[in-house]
Amino acid sequence: MTRPIAALLIVVTAGAIAGAASAATTSTRFEGRTCTPPKGHKIADCRVGRHGTPDLSRAAWRALRNAEVTISKKFDALAPNPAAGGARSWPLIDSLAQPMGRLETDEAGRLELISLKGTAYRATTVNVRGHGCAASADQSNRFFLAQIIAGKANGGGTQAFLDSAAIDRSTPFGAVAFDAFANQRGGGTGCGPSGRELGKVRKLANPNVHPFAHARLSNGAINDVKEYDSKPAFGNILYFMTNTTSVSVGGVTRGMVRVGTRVAKVDTFARCDPSSDGTLTWNYWSIRTGVAARPRLYGWIPARCPARLRGR
Repeated sequence: MTRPIAALLIVVTAGAIAGAASAATTSTRFEGRTCTPPKGHKIADCRVGRHGTPDLSRAAWRALRNAEVTISKKFDALAPNPAAGGARSWPLIDSLAQPMGRLETDEAGRLELISLKGTAYRATTVNVRGHGCAASADQSNRFFLAQIIAGKANGGGTQAFLDSAAIDRSTPFGAVAFDAFANQRGGGTGCGPSGRELGKVRKLANPNVHPFAHARLSNGAINDVKEYDSKPAFGNILYFMTNTTSVSVGGVTRGMVRVGTRVAKVDTFARCDPSSDGTLTWNYWSIRTGVAARPRLYGWIPARCPARLRGR
């Protein structure tokens, strides 16, 4: 998300926990870890979808796999890009390597987020968020997820993949950020677990959850969910998450794909999200890539909570 948030994923297949599908609301343990029931607006430390997809907290991921789904390290300067004639200008891409815009340095040395149409937005903060989920293994290994906060851009900015060579390691912030990415615990966590497609193949639609839904921060304050809707300025992309539980605002972005991408539903939850006061739920999608080496990506994308699930 474009605000600092924390969550994680787990890389086991849904089949590894067959039989847990009916435990979405009653399961109390996962691989020996106690899944505390939701309390107030807080989501449980771990939970399981209707069809067995695990959803574990960042703490659970560290404890069970000794790996970290996300980091957050600021950097404030771009390196020259040989492919751009030495300009400090680097392309932003989504999980299928489609263009989203650029991150550049302006004449005053400040970072700017450039949309696909060329509109420039002042980037007040840029964070390295670690390894993400992409169709290309090289992209997953070499490119990091950049969280770009630009207040005047739609949704407050965007997240995108950015080549790690873009980090100017000659600066103190850059050196720390690059080191954190290169040494992320467990090498990051990649994509979400695979699962059997239950629904028909369709085109991914904009969830349009704002302003009909909201989330609550970890301190209980209400927060909007603009980030969850598509971003027309940056390729009309949607974020997908590998975990939604025990976080500040919903989920941590692990990838992004365009509206219209071919998808099929894999899983959902039997109840709506406590952290949204029952206004949001999550669907787990199999995302078609067109890449033979990795034909599917998997992740959670939010949706409005159906009336039949509210209060359950």
